[in-house]
Amino acid sequence: MNRKFLPLLLLAIAALFQSCEGPKGDPGPKGDPGDSYIGQTFDIINVDFTAANKYSYTLNFDQQKIEVLPSDAVLVYVYWNDAGNLKAYRPLPQTAFLTNPNGIITYNFDRTDDDMMIFLDGNVNLANVATDWTKGFEFRVVVVPSDFLKRTNAEVDLNSYESVVKAFNIDESKVKKISAQ
Repeated sequence: MNRKFLPLLLLAIAALFQSCEGPKGDPGPKGDPGDSYIGQTFDIINVDFTAANKYSYTLNFDQQKIEVLPSDAVLVYVYWNDAGNLKAYRPLPQTAFLTNPNGIITYNFDRTDDDMMIFLDGNVNLANVATDWTKGFEFRVVVVPSDFLKRTNAEVDLNSYESVVKAFNIDESKVKKISAQ
């Protein structure tokens, strides 16, 4: 009799635990199928580096309604030239070697929780640098949530703008433009 009763008891216990449910949780936020993992991507256009602005441009995130969390990675690329029908972007910092005046200039950036600054530095008097190197620059900024960056960092070459676009599914037609002027 024990042998017949034991399988029935085990079956009853399994059925009891299988049908248990806890309280239903609150629904999560509704996602947009077009959303990607990117915090934001935007261009800063018409950037001039002059003595008047101390060879820099500062962008305040709140004023531009750009959400950047302290843990987010901010990637900045400078539009360097055209490669066929495409814009070629290079990651900052980016160095240029000048012949007149002889020297080196570097485009670089820093950021805080509130803003970011793109600046020009060099071993020459920046006032003597040709306007080709100081006027009308365009920068592409990609804000990546750090959790996503940790999961993909081994697979994504962050120095290659094309790799970043592909990995983070950036739709370049939807990139916001912010004019520095």
